[in-house]
Order: sequence, then C-alpha cells, then structure tokens
Amino acid sequence: MVFPNSKRHLRTFAGITLSFIILVSTALLAGCTEDEANKWLNEIFGVFNYEMFGDTIDGEAKLKMHVIDVGQGDSILMQCGECNVLIDCGENGMGDTVLDYLHRAGVSHLDWIIGTHPHSDHIGGMDTVIKSRNITVDHVMMPQTAKSVTPTTMTYTEVLTAIKKKKLRITRPVPGTEYDLDGVTMMVLSPEKGANYEELNDYSVVLKFTYGDVSVLTGGDASKLVERQIITRDYDLSADIYKVSHHGGRDGNSEAYLNEINPRYAVISVGADNKYGHPKTEILKRLNRMNCEVYRTDLDGDIIFESDGRNISVIVSK
Repeated sequence: MVFPNSKRHLRTFAGITLSFIILVSTALLAGCTEDEANKWLNEIFGVFNYEMFGDTIDGEAKLKMHVIDVGQGDSILMQCGECNVLIDCGENGMGDTVLDYLHRAGVSHLDWIIGTHPHSDHIGGMDTVIKSRNITVDHVMMPQTAKSVTPTTMTYTEVLTAIKKKKLRITRPVPGTEYDLDGVTMMVLSPEKGANYEELNDYSVVLKFTYGDVSVLTGGDASKLVERQIITRDYDLSADIYKVSHHGGRDGNSEAYLNEINPRYAVISVGADNKYGHPKTEILKRLNRMNCEVYRTDLDGDIIFESDGRNISVIVSK
C-alpha cells in the first residue's frame, strides 16, 4: 500500500534505457512515437524529471487531467480529446505559472475556463490567463453568488473586467447539465440554481468528467453541506479520480461522500508547509482506509492522469 502522505520512489528515471522507451511509447501516450512521447513529457516536466505509475494505456489517451502545482491553490487542465478545459488558475501572481504550463503542454485554446468560486486562491490568476494574447477562450463558467457573500475584492473585479474586455459571457452552472467535449462528458453537479449559501466555498462548481468507464470528479472547496445535497440528488458519484475538496480540509470530504465516490486515486492541490495545516491528517487517514492512492502537489509537483477510457496512468514531476 502507498500511504497518502508518503513520497513515491517506485520508478525514478535518472537516465534513458530501452525499457524506458518501450514503457513510454506503450503505456503513456498510445498512438505516439517514442520521440513524441519523450518530447511531450520533457517539455512539461524537464528532461527525465518525472515518475510513472498506474496502468498500461492500450488505446488513445483521450482524457488527461493535469493538476498544476500552484502552491496553496487550485488549477486543473482537463484535456478531453481536442477540447481543453481550465478549472481555476491559482492565487494572485500564479497566472504566469499557469500560462507557462499551458504553453509547455501545447495548449493555446481553451474551450472552457471555469472559476469554481471567487476566492483568490482559485481565480487569482484567471485574469492573467484570459488577457493573454497567447490563449483564446470560447466560454467562461462561474457561479452566481448571493449578494451577501459576493466579493468586492480587486481580484474578483479584475477577473470580471478581463472577461468583459474579451467580450466573453459568463455561463452559470446548472446541476444536471451535460456538455459533450469531443467524446468526453462534462456534467455539472453543483451548486444549486438560486442557492443562498452563507459560505462562498459552497458555491463551488462541482464537475464530473466521464470517458468510457473512467470518471473524474472535481469540486473546488465544496463543504459537507454541499456534499449532502449532492448525495440526495441520486447522481452517480462514482469516480476513479477525485480532486480532494478544499486542499484536504476537514470542512469537506465527508466519509459518506467519499464512500459514494469510492475513488481509486485522489489528488490534493496544496502548498508545502501552508499555514492552514492542509491536508488534514484525518482526511488522509480516511482516504487511506479506502485504499485510495493519494497524490499531492506539495510532494509530487505537477501531476498528470491519463486514460484511454479503461486504464489510468499517472505521471508526476518530482
């Protein structure tokens, strides 16, 4: 068993070997040549500075989840076939970090950019990405919040201004709505339409991505209150990969919710030695009891999950 708070050293590629080339070409990017697979990873992570785990990919890796290391914040790039979805952009000052990652991943167009909720550790870099001349954006999704909790911060204002200047319109999330992204389904699970939550975190856009037999569930900073509401809607919450809510905080990630998801992998976006003590030990223990393999940006750096709709491979940058 790999414990949630342990660093992985199962396979470290300090040099190149024939077996390594075969592994990359067959298990990582099915359909790519050896050189293409190596070049793609080297551009993202740096030469040979990565480790690989999980399954052998037999078919096309049409679903890719990039968890970008933005410190104490969230930023996830979902690549769904030819479609790209960017979920959150980290704290203020992290926009350039996200843009650099997108450039190294070969992404110049976003079908969707989604701000799960208007806290700065999620939307702080969003205006930088939207304003960039190197990125085009089709659609923006952000939740409608109650006036009592709607931020008046400069961070939120700058994001709204960037959206307006690019003449983009904000799509409000509606639970149960599904979007087809080149064969991958993106389904909105929360927040409730017309919700009147007391906490801004509870407006977090919760999404489920499904390709074949493999699903990914992401949820910003949604709390146990929202988790209970989602469970009562009778959605199929089962997911192979779960982006742990609120950086591994105890206000979310209830045992009942995790049992519904029953993930094989969990990923925590969290800053090293953060002042909040994230991720909380009780959450790590809860995931460990479920035999869930946990990856963390503070320990593993940038993390990529890939799937052909049946198998899942994991690549980490540290």
